Amino acid sequence: MRLIVLAAAALSLTAGCVQAQSGPTTTFDGIAGSRNVDTDGNVEMNGAAISLSGRVGGWVEMNGGAVDVDARIGGDLEVNGGAADVTGSVGGATLINGGAVELNGSFAGPVELNAGAAELTGDFAEGLTATVGALEFAGEARGEVVIKGSGRERNWRGQPRGDRSEVEINGRLPGGASICAHEVTFGADASFAGPITVLADSPPVFASGVDVSQVRYTAREGERCD
Repeated sequence: MRLIVLAAAALSLTAGCVQAQSGPTTTFDGIAGSRNVDTDGNVEMNGAAISLSGRVGGWVEMNGGAVDVDARIGGDLEVNGGAADVTGSVGGATLINGGAVELNGSFAGPVELNAGAAELTGDFAEGLTATVGALEFAGEARGEVVIKGSGRERNWRGQPRGDRSEVEINGRLPGGASICAHEVTFGADASFAGPITVLADSPPVFASGVDVSQVRYTAREGERCD
């Protein structure tokens, strides 16, 4: 009987477990772990491949090589990972640091993103600050929106590097935005009610039908997107 109990406990660790608790912090430290929680407290997970689902009343911190979050979070969210995928909802502030990032949830507080490449299809209620190598934005961001393209500024043995920052806007920016990158493109579904300022190496590319009247372009001329 004792062996059966131990085997069941081990299986729950690898397949994920449901927890209901109030106040304390649920933690995981290991190589791979999945948690399905229902707690009024907080969650912290650290591992190579980690995932979180369920409901969290407090804050969540995830640190891993591959991070997946599909949960309802009442407080703040911080994710540090090589690859990060966030859905669900966040009631507080969100900080994401990752190599490849996908955000398609609902974010009630301000969002700060630092990523090599990112796809954003979520709803951002209180603004967005993103420093990225490549960005595809197809969501909606209200409030202040600042997008900074991050790419190597130097040449390699006299040849330009190929990692030029690229930003593609194919979503809704009702309050406008400030965008700085090597290349900026506005897709067919891009819409904005406020002014858009673009600092880029060349004028932005617009899909047919996009209203360009509120877009102001300034040549980048080698300036960093600080």
